[in-house]
Amino acid sequence: MIPASHSLAVMELYQLRTFLAVAEEQNLTRAAEKLFTSQPAVSAQIKSLEDELGVRLFDRGAKGMKLTRPGEVLQDQARRIVDAARDFKHSADNLRGSVSGELVFGINNRPEILRLIEILRSLTNAHPDLSYELINGSSGVVLEGIEDGTISIGFFEGHCESQKIASHVLDHIELCIAAPKAWADELSIPDWKLLEGKPWIFTSPGCSHCRYIQRISQEQGLQLSRRFQVNEDLTVLNLVAEGLGLTVTAIHQIEANSFQDRVVALPHFRASVPLSIGYLASNESDPSIMAVRDHVLEVWKQPAKLPIPKNTPSPRASRPAQRKPRYRS
Repeated sequence: MIPASHSLAVMELYQLRTFLAVAEEQNLTRAAEKLFTSQPAVSAQIKSLEDELGVRLFDRGAKGMKLTRPGEVLQDQARRIVDAARDFKHSADNLRGSVSGELVFGINNRPEILRLIEILRSLTNAHPDLSYELINGSSGVVLEGIEDGTISIGFFEGHCESQKIASHVLDHIELCIAAPKAWADELSIPDWKLLEGKPWIFTSPGCSHCRYIQRISQEQGLQLSRRFQVNEDLTVLNLVAEGLGLTVTAIHQIEANSFQDRVVALPHFRASVPLSIGYLASNESDPSIMAVRDHVLEVWKQPAKLPIPKNTPSPRASRPAQRKPRYRS
C-alpha cells in the first residue's frame, strides 16, 4: 500500500505511466523509446516517484531494472489508477456529447501512403476540439505503444497477434527484395545462395520488413549477413542505392522516393502484407478513438492509392532452378 503520509493527489499520471513502462521493459532506454522521451527524463521521473512514495521501486543492476517487492505490489495499483483515469475521461466525453482532448496517433509510413492529410483534414473539420500528437515509428513500435497505452491509435503493417488490439485492414502492400542497380545483371537469375553471399540491410526488429527477411532466411536455410540495421526507410534505400547491401522493402517506397534509377526490385521474392489501423479493444467506446477510426475507414473507402498485387502470393519463396527463374512464389 502507498504510505499514508504520501498523497496520491500530488502524483502525476505521467509518473505512473513511466513506472509501468520501466516495469514492463526492465530497461530505461527501451522504456524511454516507448514513451517517446529521453532516458534521463525517465530516470528522473522514477527517482521523483520513489522519493515521493518513500519506497524503492526498482533494483538497478547491470542487467537492467528489476522491480523490488514493494514495486511489484504497487505495479497492479498503478495499472488500475491509469486505467481508471482513462475510463473517467471516456465517461466525461460521453456525457459532454463531444470529442475533445489530445490523442496520440502512431504513424509507420509516409503521410501520402497513409492518406494522413486527408484523414486529419476530415477530422479537424468534424471535431475541432480534438488535437493530436503524431508519433513516427516502425510497425512493431506502434503495436507496442498501442498495447501499453502510450499510443491511442495507429497504423501498422503485418499481422497483429495481440488479443488486446482491435484492428481493421485498410490495404495490402507489396514487398520485394531491393538491390543496387549496379548489381542487377549479376542478380538477374534467381539464386538464393548468391544472395546469401551479399551483405544485407535489416530494418528494426519490430518492422514487418525485418520479419520477412528473417522468414526468407528460415525458409531457404540461409545465413544472411547483416551489415546494417536501420529504422528509417529512406536511409535504408539510400544505403541500397550506394551499393552497400540488399534489403526487403515495399515496392511503393522505391517509387515514392524516386529510387528507380538506382535501386531495382529483384524477381526472387514477392509478398503482400496488410496495412491496418489498430487500437486497444478496451478503448473501442472512447469517443476520440471511434472518431479517428471512423474517419480513417471513410477515407480508405476511396480507391486505393497503394499498388495492390493482382494476385496475393504466398510469402513462401522457392529455390528456383538456375535456368528457369520463377518470378513469383
